[in-house]
Amino acid sequence: MDKVRPWLTSLYPRAWRDRYAAEFDVLLEQCLHSPLDVVDVFLGAMDAHLQLLNGENLGWRMMNMLNKLRTAILMVFAAFIGFIVAGFSLVGLADDSPMIPLMKTNPALAAAWTTIQVGAVVALLAVVIGGLPLALTVVRRALAGDRHGRHLLLVPVFSFLALVLYLGFVFLVATGRIQIPGIVRVVQPGTFPPGNRLMLEGLMLVFILGAIASTLAVWKAISNTEVEQETFYAVGRSLTVKIYTFAFVPAVITTLAMLVMLVATITWGWLSFSALPQVFSGNFGPWGTSTQAWFSGILVTMAVCTMAALFGLRRGHPARTKQNLPHQ
Repeated sequence: MDKVRPWLTSLYPRAWRDRYAAEFDVLLEQCLHSPLDVVDVFLGAMDAHLQLLNGENLGWRMMNMLNKLRTAILMVFAAFIGFIVAGFSLVGLADDSPMIPLMKTNPALAAAWTTIQVGAVVALLAVVIGGLPLALTVVRRALAGDRHGRHLLLVPVFSFLALVLYLGFVFLVATGRIQIPGIVRVVQPGTFPPGNRLMLEGLMLVFILGAIASTLAVWKAISNTEVEQETFYAVGRSLTVKIYTFAFVPAVITTLAMLVMLVATITWGWLSFSALPQVFSGNFGPWGTSTQAWFSGILVTMAVCTMAALFGLRRGHPARTKQNLPHQ
């Protein structure tokens, strides 16, 4: 690891290195023992570059703990978005396949699917509750004069509008209000015309690109929010919230829900394909693609997102336990 330490230090901004490089090198010599430690340092460098050196007279150790907590919340949020994309792919795989009727007669299969649905609701509620104070803080500061923040917040809005417009276009084509050569209104089993395939590929592209752009914009907007706590006023009362500390417990709930959904998805797939092996070896994926390839891709995506969220929580937990850090 001795050869890696100078390279890891060089990842940080020059102003940061001029101030803390010597102390940081001593810490690396003591604590750098595994690839996970290297990833942790890399994420710390990313924190520093995302406008986390804000000119305040703070020691780097204190800033590092606060930034770890912020990055932990952001990692869980980004992992949740990726998990949701995989979840929509799972719904697309199951829709209009023999697995849907099978769930009506197989209690274990239905229970696994219900577990996935309940987990999705729990995770979404946790994200909304945990992220509400943070979202209000970002919006408040954007409206107060942060022009760059306002531009970032418009990205999810435009992404959602683009998805709605495309869905409206698909609806008009499906109902025959718009006629396009090569696209049929009703697709027969075993056939999927190239025009229909292209239209649905466009829908998936709009959704995925919008999700990526929105996640990056929200990540950047939150990274530029240089506050640890915010005061909110309602019904004549004030409430001061440590926004990142408050969001940590919902982030844990979200991650646990993702883990439960991952296990439920594996169980659902095993039960489905044990009962209907011809489905797993067939082409019931979106646009008539391989069922096995799609389901494997869904599981890999869910697993990677869950592990990323777990790693984020592991990285942010020490900061969560030090809620009252003294200023140096």
